[in-house]
Amino acid sequence: MKGQNQNFIDKYFNLKNSFLYFGLFLFISVVSLYYINKIYSEGSNLDVFLRFPVKIIISIFLLLFFYFIFDGLRLYFVLKTLKADISFWNIYKLVFINIFISNITPLATGGGFAQVYFLQKKGVPLGKSSAAVLIRTLLSAMMLFLSVPFILFRNQAMLNLLPGNYMYIYLAIFLSLYFLVFYLLIFKLRLIMKYIYKLFYFLKKRHLLSKKRFRKIILYIFKHLELFSEDLAFFIQGKKIFVFLSLIFTIIFLLAEFSFTFLILKGLGYSISFYQILTMQILVVFIMYFAPTPGAAGIAEGGYSLLFARFVAKKDLFPLLFYWRFFSKYIGIFIGIFVFFYLIIRGGIKDEE
Repeated sequence: MKGQNQNFIDKYFNLKNSFLYFGLFLFISVVSLYYINKIYSEGSNLDVFLRFPVKIIISIFLLLFFYFIFDGLRLYFVLKTLKADISFWNIYKLVFINIFISNITPLATGGGFAQVYFLQKKGVPLGKSSAAVLIRTLLSAMMLFLSVPFILFRNQAMLNLLPGNYMYIYLAIFLSLYFLVFYLLIFKLRLIMKYIYKLFYFLKKRHLLSKKRFRKIILYIFKHLELFSEDLAFFIQGKKIFVFLSLIFTIIFLLAEFSFTFLILKGLGYSISFYQILTMQILVVFIMYFAPTPGAAGIAEGGYSLLFARFVAKKDLFPLLFYWRFFSKYIGIFIGIFVFFYLIIRGGIKDEE
């Protein structure tokens, strides 16, 4: 297992790849912000934040503090439902690692692996940690994706801002795949194992795997697939209070994330209803789920600007965009850099039985 963990670190967490991805994220973000600033500047200045009412500034920083806590609590209660024994402090550190890794890897793929690795190091089995991370992600994803059709039905004009007449088809396919994965893992696990066995048996027959290696891989995958499937089913049937808290803190976390824009707009002197902001933010995050760039850089800035340009003056759009990304992402990313290098590179994570 230690050898596999080391291979995992070498693949996903080596310094060269981390700096490369982080550099790509910074480059795309800076270019996007610069381009949007050139289009919408009209005298806009980032020091406008210093002129916000004191209560708005305090509210933003309080929101930031609780934003990270809510992010940790949603995973914490998923793990509690699965009866995983881990402290909230360890989950809280994982919040920043996840923000950093998710935002420097394409399609946010690295964040889930980082969480699973960290949880394993803290004594949570692979199947349980994988199930917890997937459930945490699916809870927020399904809440967002199920909201999009209702928003579009109520705001038909928004369809013109999204990728054409195929939006509902994309949405239906994406939701179907999510539910299909759940269905297969819970009710058709043997079918998945059958095809996995055939795949590796084919590799063995072609002498791409030794008999010993084949047996070792199959036993390892089957063992953890069964544990993973059991934990997914266990969550659905788990202690109701923890399932409820998982859902509640997922909702609160998403509302907290969307509230940054609301407070920044208040600071800029706008009175836009929270409902309007909520619907536009859901659409922005929905678009970001399909972005292939690290941290949805470029896509997030473009989509956000496109939607909010209809509601604010040109001179205010760039400060709004910058401070939205700054508080909802950039601060967490930079904290995550220090936590990541301490826990991963400096050996701050210790194995626990």
